[in-house]
Amino acid sequence: MVDQALFAGTNFLVNVLLARWLEPAAYGAFSTAYALFLFTGTLHTALWTEPMLVYGSGRFRERFPAYQSVLIGYHWRFGLLVGLTFLSLAVFFARLQGRELALSFLGLSLAAPAVLYLWLVRRGAYVRLDPRLAALGGGLYLFLYLGLAGLLLWVRLLNEATAFLAMALAAVLAAEAIRRRLRGGAPTQVAPSEVWALHWGYGRWALAAGALSWVPANLPLVALGALKGLEAAGVFRAAYNLFMPVLHFQTALNALFFPLIARVLHQQGKGQARRWVARVILVHLVPAGAYVLLGFFAAPLTWWVYGGRYPEVVSLFLWMLPLPFLAAFSNALEAWHRSLEHPRAVAVAYGVSAGVTVLGLAAVGYWGVGGAVGLLLVAKAALVLGLSHRWAHG
Repeated sequence: MVDQALFAGTNFLVNVLLARWLEPAAYGAFSTAYALFLFTGTLHTALWTEPMLVYGSGRFRERFPAYQSVLIGYHWRFGLLVGLTFLSLAVFFARLQGRELALSFLGLSLAAPAVLYLWLVRRGAYVRLDPRLAALGGGLYLFLYLGLAGLLLWVRLLNEATAFLAMALAAVLAAEAIRRRLRGGAPTQVAPSEVWALHWGYGRWALAAGALSWVPANLPLVALGALKGLEAAGVFRAAYNLFMPVLHFQTALNALFFPLIARVLHQQGKGQARRWVARVILVHLVPAGAYVLLGFFAAPLTWWVYGGRYPEVVSLFLWMLPLPFLAAFSNALEAWHRSLEHPRAVAVAYGVSAGVTVLGLAAVGYWGVGGAVGLLLVAKAALVLGLSHRWAHG
């Protein structure tokens, strides 16, 4: 929980500070680029990180350093492809005179491989049952990222590109600090072909689910920037930032309860595991309920966070209040299906949610930021219904 708080808290604080420091259009460009980066993150997690949590704890437990080295080799190949893709987007937008987006994708071309590397190495600490090490890495990432961003602001060099460059440097240094502590043990060999076959066999449905999960969570923001301008995207992201602490807290709970549900399922059977899912939902609802109380202080909270910028966020905050409640159900039900090794069911549910999002894009064009908020909530509700249908049928 401390690790997740440090890691997610870094992104939350930097997003808030960038929203205060950058012009709304520049912050909208940063947010749009980061939303597209998250798409590559879902693919990376599905093929590398999630299978590593399974096979690193089991089949390769005694050969984890060698196994992790193979994964890192595959990671950097993927990272090179991702970096070149974002660099091409930077050139494309530069030719279209889109300065803000060009700068954002230029910085992201270096930041994306570095941040994905940190994600992979950080989860390796969980495989070795040493979350304390991941938390120390998260603390280092927080210190470096905020320090670099503050330094760039002080020397008046902070912009969309340098914000991502600070992210890249902080991520690489934090990842190396974690990895150095994970090394050790007798030298062993792991066949890369074996690793790839296992990860692809496990991850192909998780890959589909990850790609589809990006659509309802990020497409409304991207569509808003394209249809209503980058300033509108900045306003939407500023409102969403306020929910990042509770959503990341729920994600941390899921990381804790997912292996627990899987263990109960294996040792005590399906009936007892289903009872645990209900308990997990209740635990998730506690921080969601706390946000209802924050709704009474939405105006002073928004003014304090953004220093008077983005006054529209006050009403948007109230409209977004159902989001953590919906996340409580979707997170727990997703953990249930993954524990059953049914990533296909998760992929289908995300497919339904993604379809609803695409069909509802007209709302973004018609109502702007309000339409994007409504579409985000409807898509999340569709995901809960899709996962609940599979839950009801076993």
